[in-house]
Formats: sequence, C-alpha cells, structure tokens
Amino acid sequence: MKQFLKIFKVAFKAINKNRTRSILTMLGIIIGVASVIMTISVGEGASKSVKDQISGLGTNLLMIRTKSEHRAGVNVRMGKPLDKRDYDILKKNSVWMPKLSPLVGVGGQIIGPDSYKTSTVYGVSEEYFDILSRPISLGDIFTAEDVKSANKVCVIGETIREELFSGRDPIGQQIRIDKVPFTVVGLLKEEGQGTMGQDQDDIVIGPYTTIQNRLYGNSDYSMIVASAINENAIDDAEFETTLLLREAHNLLPDQEDDFDITTQVEIQEISGNVMNMLTILLGAIGSISLIVGGIGIMNIMLVSVTERTREIGTRLAIGARESDILTQFLIEAIVLSLAGGFLGVILGVIGNQIVYKATAFFIPTVPYSILIGFGFAAVVGIAFGYFPARKAAKLNPIDALRYE
Repeated sequence: MKQFLKIFKVAFKAINKNRTRSILTMLGIIIGVASVIMTISVGEGASKSVKDQISGLGTNLLMIRTKSEHRAGVNVRMGKPLDKRDYDILKKNSVWMPKLSPLVGVGGQIIGPDSYKTSTVYGVSEEYFDILSRPISLGDIFTAEDVKSANKVCVIGETIREELFSGRDPIGQQIRIDKVPFTVVGLLKEEGQGTMGQDQDDIVIGPYTTIQNRLYGNSDYSMIVASAINENAIDDAEFETTLLLREAHNLLPDQEDDFDITTQVEIQEISGNVMNMLTILLGAIGSISLIVGGIGIMNIMLVSVTERTREIGTRLAIGARESDILTQFLIEAIVLSLAGGFLGVILGVIGNQIVYKATAFFIPTVPYSILIGFGFAAVVGIAFGYFPARKAAKLNPIDALRYE
C-alpha cells in the first residue's frame, strides 16, 4: 500500500508539473463526457415528451382503419372501406367501447374575417372530444343534434384563431371552408406541437355528416376512433371489434382481416422503441468525442514517455520494477481521464439547464447518463493509457540513460 501511495504521489507530481498540457489533455474528456450526458438527456427528454403527448390522447384509445399496404411510394387500400354500416354495428353491439366516432379528414382553405389559410378539416361525432381528450377553452363542442342534422358548425384550434381572428373571441363568428360557411361554436384548448412536430392547434373540427356532405364528397370514413371502458379492457375491446367487423365484412375463417386496429398500448410501444433507438444513437454520437479525447490522452502520454526517458532509465537503474513504471504512467492517464470525467459531468448538467432555459425543452439529467459518461471516461483512461505506460515500463535502462 505504501508503495502504491508513493507511485501515486510521483504520478500526481508529473501531472502538476505540466498543468497547461494536462488541462488541454483533459479538455477532450470533459467535452466528451458532457456530450454523452447531454445527448442521452436530450433523447430521454424527447422520449418523455412523446409519452406525455400519447398519454394525453387517453390510455384507452383504439383506432380502426381500412387495411392498406405501402407500394411504390403510395398507400394502397387492401380491404373494404369503413362506412356508416360498420360504425352503426360497432355502436349498437359493442360492450367494451362506450364511445365511438367516425373520422374523415380533408384539406381546405379556411377564410376568416382577418385572413385566410390552408388547414386540415376533420369531420367527427360529438364523442370525439372525449375519446381524444381535446378539451374546450371557449364556447362548447357541437351536439349530437348538430351531427344528426348536418349543421354547419365547427370547433377551431388556437392557431386558426390567431391567424383568422387576430386573437379575438371567435365564438359565434363565421368562417368559410372552401366557400361553405361555418359558425364557430368552440375553441380548443391549446396543445402545441405533436410528436412529429405538427401543429395540433392548426385544425378545424366539424360534424362528420356536414364534412362528408359539403366537403368530403364520400360516404366512407378515414377511420373510426373509439375509447375502451378502461385501460384493462383494451384487449377485450380489440377482440370484440375484430369479431364484429369480420362478421360485418362477411370474412371467412381462413381470410385475413381487411382492417387494422391500433391501440394506445401499441402506439406507446412503437414510439418507445423508436425513442430508445434515438437515445442510443445520440449517446453513441456523443461517445465519439470521448474516444477522440482518449486518443489525445494516449498522444500526450507517449510524448511524456519520450520526454522522461532518462528519468525512467534512472528509476529503473536504482531498483524500480517494470510494474512500478507501468503503474505510475497508468495512474497518470487514469487521473487525467477521471478528472476530466468529473468536470465533464458538471459541464453536462449545467449544459442541460442552459438548453432548458434557452428553449423551454425539458431535458432530465438521468443518473445513468452520468454513470455512462463517467464510467466511459475511466475505461478510456485505462484503455488509451495502457500502451504508453507499457512502452515506458519496457524501456531498456542503459538505452534510456543514454537518451538525449
């Protein structure tokens, strides 16, 4: 133990003797560790944001759409389109899905008192707002009677209000969608950007009957969205929907489903896998700078071995063992790496806070990112410090003493 402490003291003195060079050597490790922590944290922050937005849709969501395949860059429909008959069958016979809504979507030019813009117009039933957890901040949603009578009423998003009404109260005002007048009855609560960066407030929602008759020109539905009784009933709701639609579409037992059902759980699993891959990729990119920092340590240690050749020869001549020389230079490399790792952790945590303050994007500094960064720094110190240390230990004492 005494021998080890003595070697450690010699190694520390050597580092302290060349402070500027030691600091510059550590800089690569500092930047590398900070990069690993910040990139992993960005991935975790993005993952949390996606999960929160998906959870905001409700945990019981099911989306039923016609089966399609991606061919030659376009989606080709493979099954019977969903229509009113499918919706009525599900609505009348479903035990596990108390709320359902058809959904049709169409792009259109929205003209308001102050401006106009192109946006997405969705046709839904009054239950859509509960199914997708879209609360109203002003006014109210349209009613079942509005849907039944195909009334020309709509609910708009905050982006539509800002651009078409200059931020004024739009309730009771009229907009025109491709020359068809609609009365605004409600304003959606602001949601911001979605998981893919889309503006969730750039939207107009009307009764699906009105949108189909006046704008869509088609009796088919883009999809049917539904809400299971509770989260534990999602599998039962999916099984029930499959049975009802197979019977409605007259499918034989050996025939595949001509529709797809996507549940909230599946959406979370898919997005979770994608975000985990993104986090790993970002961490791998950040670790490249750590490897560069390790190469810097090896380079400086090789220079140090060359500069201290006579010192090494003298120590070997007066009885120092090869293992002592190896340990000394290895300790120097590890100390530089760990010191850089410690400072890199501090820089990474501070960097996360700076990004959060500058962009309002929450970046959690997860403990495992610190362990990965600091642990990687230690491994880099050992891996890239071993070769110069071994080279120093293998010097011939006589040749080293003669070195000029």
